[in-house]
Amino acid sequence: MNNPSNFRIYFLAVLSAAWIILALASARGGKWPIAAICLVMAVANSVQLYRLTRQGKS
Repeated sequence: MNNPSNFRIYFLAVLSAAWIILALASARGGKWPIAAICLVMAVANSVQLYRLTRQGKS
C-alpha cells in the first residue's frame, strides 16, 4: 500500500472529527461510557490516518 487513495485519507479525517464531536456531545450530556468509547474510536482512527500519511515523510 504505497499510494493510499485520497478518499480513504479524507474519510478517516472526517470520521475522526465526527468521533470527537460525538464524544464531546456525549460527555456534555453526562453519558461518560459512550464518550469514552467515542474517544477510543477517535484515537484509533487518528492513528490509522497517521500511519497512512506518514509514508510521504520518510
